[in-house]
Amino acid sequence: MSDTYIIELGEDAVGLVTREDDGYRFYAAKRSFRVLEGRVFDSAETARDAAVDLIGESAPASALTSLAVAAHL
Repeated sequence: MSDTYIIELGEDAVGLVTREDDGYRFYAAKRSFRVLEGRVFDSAETARDAAVDLIGESAPASALTSLAVAAHL
């Protein structure tokens, strides 16, 4: 399971979530999603659903993309 996911709605990356001790924290990539900035969700899927709900029923197809971050040794 990844610790970081990019949330995409259609072709736009709207934010990302990173795993923390208490859940997944949302970081907005677009101004219209700043209302979700800093919120902690139970899962990456719940955060994606909140982003979809924010833009309403006209939401494009959504995706979660795992973001692998390489550690520098």
